[in-house]
Amino acid sequence: MNTKSYFSFSRLALVMKRDLMENWKMNLYIFLGFFLAFLGVYLFQMYDYSDYDGIPTAYQVERYISHHTETFSIITSCLLFYFASESMRNMRTKEQRLSYLMLPATKLEKFVSRALFVTIGIFVMILLASLLAEAVHWAFMPFFENLPDKFKICVWPEVWEEIWETISPFKTRKVILTPLDYNNLPETLPWVDKSMFFEIILAYWIALWWHSLYILGGNYFGKYAFFKTSGTLILIGIVVAYLLSNIDPKEYFGWFEEFVRMNEHWLTEDVVAGVAGFIFFCFTAFNWWLSYKLFSRQQVIKPKFRLL
Repeated sequence: MNTKSYFSFSRLALVMKRDLMENWKMNLYIFLGFFLAFLGVYLFQMYDYSDYDGIPTAYQVERYISHHTETFSIITSCLLFYFASESMRNMRTKEQRLSYLMLPATKLEKFVSRALFVTIGIFVMILLASLLAEAVHWAFMPFFENLPDKFKICVWPEVWEEIWETISPFKTRKVILTPLDYNNLPETLPWVDKSMFFEIILAYWIALWWHSLYILGGNYFGKYAFFKTSGTLILIGIVVAYLLSNIDPKEYFGWFEEFVRMNEHWLTEDVVAGVAGFIFFCFTAFNWWLSYKLFSRQQVIKPKFRLL
């Protein structure tokens, strides 16, 4: 089988180019929305700290940067999840579906094109918008005369340094590996540095799994996919919480507790995190596979109801 008949990078590039040129105005509005959101955050932070009395301490400057980091992380996460559910934005109407489905490209190439836009494309737009907002907000400095000089800093590099320290898989944490006699504690506790590699990788896969749920919701629901997907997940969460609150954990999960107790000599935190990470990787891959299957079954005239 000729692989080019199924997937071609040149055709993928043409599909992405066509998508960008046809939707340039919408993409520009999206970018401006990102820019105004970040600029508003920077201006609000300056306003909030402009009435600060005295000379800020190093800790207060650190908190000023942390506020930017927390806000940036929240905005970025919300935008990535929202636009993950907008993967079918260009196929909402009958005319749009007809135009897109008639493109001389395979369904996989069209799906990859949309997937790249709502993941890497949106993330790049977020980075550029935040960087532009960082540069433009300096023009508003004269309006904040009472803002201490220590807060008049370029926060973008500091924010990314703080983010990397949080998400780096090579970070370590202090732990005590040897059992302690709490009635006779030593003067110096035997702290050691333990790698958090598997825990951080697990966190990555959990986040990617949640993101893939919105990709799946976008391909299933179409219109208002973000709200429909969020509502569905909330409803499922309520049902699961209700069921768990009405069962005896020992009756259903006692075997697992016994298994952990009998195998604690090798069932370490790293092993548990590694296995859990692989499970969430499989869940994520399944959601992407199902999303592609839903995308490949798109029709010009959509049925009023479909299960898959």
